[in-house]
Amino acid sequence: MMMKESMGERIRTRRKALAYTQQALASGIGVSHVAVSQWEKEETVPRGENLLRLAELLQCTPAWIIDGDGEVFDHATHPHAVTAVPLLSLAQAAGWSGEERLRLQTQATHFLYSDTPLSDGALAVTLEDAAMQPDFRPGDRLIFEPALEAKPGVVVLALVNSHVQVRIYRVHEQRNDAPVFSLRPLNPDFPALHSEDNQLQIIGTLVELRRRMSQG
Repeated sequence: MMMKESMGERIRTRRKALAYTQQALASGIGVSHVAVSQWEKEETVPRGENLLRLAELLQCTPAWIIDGDGEVFDHATHPHAVTAVPLLSLAQAAGWSGEERLRLQTQATHFLYSDTPLSDGALAVTLEDAAMQPDFRPGDRLIFEPALEAKPGVVVLALVNSHVQVRIYRVHEQRNDAPVFSLRPLNPDFPALHSEDNQLQIIGTLVELRRRMSQG
C-alpha cells in the first residue's frame, strides 16, 4: 500500500518544484523562514491568511496542503516567474527615480518576492506613519510599480519636497498637458498636499500589500 505524503512533504515538494527557497516563500507570505521550516517539519500548521497565501504561492488549494485532497492545479507545472523586489526604507526610496537607483538595486539586502508581472524598476517600502489608516497600517509592506501609470484614486509612492510618502493620487485638472494634482491621506489628521504648492513626483503605483499576521 502506497503511503500518502504528509502535509510537510507536500509543502516541501511543491516549494522545490516551483524553485522557491524557504526564505523566498516566507517573504512572499510575510512570515519568517523559520515558520516555513516548521510547517515542512510539521511542528506547526499554517492557518488563516498564512494558509491562503501559501496555497496561492504554491499554486494549489488549501485543502490539498492540509489533507492532500484533490489535485494540484494543472497550470502549476508552468509557474510564473518570481521577481525579487528590493525592500527599501522611505529615505532610500527618495533616490529611486534618480542616479541612486542602480546603487540601491545592487546593494539591496532585503527583498519581497512576487509572482505579479513587474518591471525591473519595482520597489517595496515599509509604511512608517499613520497617514493611511485605517486601510493601511505602520509596518505594512507595499510593492510599487513605476511603469504603471498613476490613475486618479490609486495609492502611490511619491517624492514630496525630498521626502517619500504613501498617499492617494487625485487629479484636479490638466494644465499645459500636465496634471494639477494632490496627494491625500486617508487619516484626516494629516494634510493633503497640492502640486501647485509643493514639489511632488510620483515614484510608483501600488500593486501589492503585505501585512504580517501579528499586526492584526
